[in-house]
Amino acid sequence: MRYSTKLEASVARAAALDTVNDALHVLELLGERGQIAVKDVVAELKCSRSSAYRIVRTLQDRGWVVEAHFGAYELGPQASALGLIAIARPSLRDAALPIMRALVERFGETVTLSVLLGRERVCIDQIESPKEIRMTVRVGQPYPLYAGGSGKAILMALEPEARTAYLREVPRRRLAPNTIIERRALERALAENAKRGYVVSVAERDPEAFAVAAPIRDQSGVVGCIALCGPVSRWRATAAATYGAAVVDETSVICRERQNSSSLRS
Repeated sequence: MRYSTKLEASVARAAALDTVNDALHVLELLGERGQIAVKDVVAELKCSRSSAYRIVRTLQDRGWVVEAHFGAYELGPQASALGLIAIARPSLRDAALPIMRALVERFGETVTLSVLLGRERVCIDQIESPKEIRMTVRVGQPYPLYAGGSGKAILMALEPEARTAYLREVPRRRLAPNTIIERRALERALAENAKRGYVVSVAERDPEAFAVAAPIRDQSGVVGCIALCGPVSRWRATAAATYGAAVVDETSVICRERQNSSSLRS
């Protein structure tokens, strides 16, 4: 867009800043109250209902806000992920990034860092494959633990009581051709994964993707995982052991660093 005068450009910039401030105000309001309605935005910003709805809808489209129930909104996955990144940055994320880069350089596939959030896992960072066709994960999007390499790597590393409760209480549905939804079959698969220390997933959560993942633990238990992932078209079963050993070796470095830092703090 081009402006005919400096004044018009200045007015446009001011309007854009006002919009950003209004959106941040809405996020702060959600942080304070947990849930809000459009009428609350109207009251706080002293704006029209249409303007308030437009701000909320934009935040919703970008994943910063979700509709909890009709007419009420709460913070969405993008806000949760940003908070997790801020918390993890001094330790987990900084420790993981060099390892993630090394795996990408070695294998040429995308590498993701996910953390456990409640009973789901959320990707908080990724380094994408340099290849034109590559797998990517939506940062901040919650995913189930029962399907896919990252989720199952975390699930297998949970304490037995927590894992049993998850399998008993969380409903499962088929997300892709190879999703395991039967409880006993999933328990067997998790036990086999635990013996070798990593998870191999091919078309379990996403029909077009594979992943090889290993959990990250500290003294409190499992906190997240590292996953090497790519398109199914490049998957070779003969590479599973090589991928798995590399991911386990690299992830163990993070585990040792976190356990050592926890020991120093205590």
